Amino acid sequence: MADIAGKKILVTGAHGFVAGHLIERLADAGATVVGIDLWVLRQSYLSMSPAMRKTDLIACDIANLQEVQELFEQHRPDVVLHLAAQADVTRALANPLGTFEANVRGTYILLECARRRWEREEGPHAMVVASSDKAYGTHAHLPYREDDELLGLFPYDVSKACADMIARGYHRAFGMPVGVVRCANIYGPGDLNFNRIIPGTFRSLLRGERPVIRSDGKPLRDYMYVGDAVDAYVRVMHALLDGNHAGEAFNFGTGEPVSVLQVFREMAQVAGRPDLEPEVLGEAPKELQDQFISAAKARRLLGWQPLVPRHEGLRRTFRWYNDKLPELEG
Repeated sequence: MADIAGKKILVTGAHGFVAGHLIERLADAGATVVGIDLWVLRQSYLSMSPAMRKTDLIACDIANLQEVQELFEQHRPDVVLHLAAQADVTRALANPLGTFEANVRGTYILLECARRRWEREEGPHAMVVASSDKAYGTHAHLPYREDDELLGLFPYDVSKACADMIARGYHRAFGMPVGVVRCANIYGPGDLNFNRIIPGTFRSLLRGERPVIRSDGKPLRDYMYVGDAVDAYVRVMHALLDGNHAGEAFNFGTGEPVSVLQVFREMAQVAGRPDLEPEVLGEAPKELQDQFISAAKARRLLGWQPLVPRHEGLRRTFRWYNDKLPELEG
């Protein structure tokens, strides 16, 4: 694997949950990390981490061409890890325009600015783009594999499918060293989006409240611990820096789908509140039903595999919320 010590790595969406963990890993490896987000100061996993002090954090709107051009000219990153997105499925239905601006326009602006910068510089370079398992939409078979069509149906799914195809198109057209990551549902310490099932449920359980499940609780999903997701991004980055797998997409997931109700029961046990029953709304008709992916390609070509089983990941996650929730709500 390529040595990243001293490499300048740009991470977009730095205050995002996964990006914060990724920045920790990169900083520990000796990389020079430039993080961008819409806000420099924001409550996030990164803002609560010692890695915040090792990160050059800059306010930047990735949908603003001038801002991104100036960023590339000033900082000249060797690597871009693009995780910034409007990532809330429900919010995407309420604000599709903002979702497409962030997820589609933001992606092609970053790709174009990187292309213009890197064609004037010696490599190696790498750009890793966060797609999603949601980009596959609905197929007649499961699990989804990388050669399945991207058939996103609703605004969030479509936005990620577009970004995915644009990224791979930049490799085909211009030889850009781009790789695409399609992850299953990611959970773990530091996710402050309490509309998601795991952080929202743990918060409710700690408050002694009945958790709310928007769907009927039956959809099957694959839940992957954040540390395994970080390893996925790092392995794709290293492959690109070594000159391998440019223009390819990789799935990352555990291959162990579980219903929303089952993962709720597991969380209630971990939190010591099996007495609290969820309030099941059955009000998520525009979310995909069953969805999980095969990570066989990543296992075979990248040597990646999930290391944290769900029961252990949920224990680690609960401990973090148990410790940090009073501070977050204070």
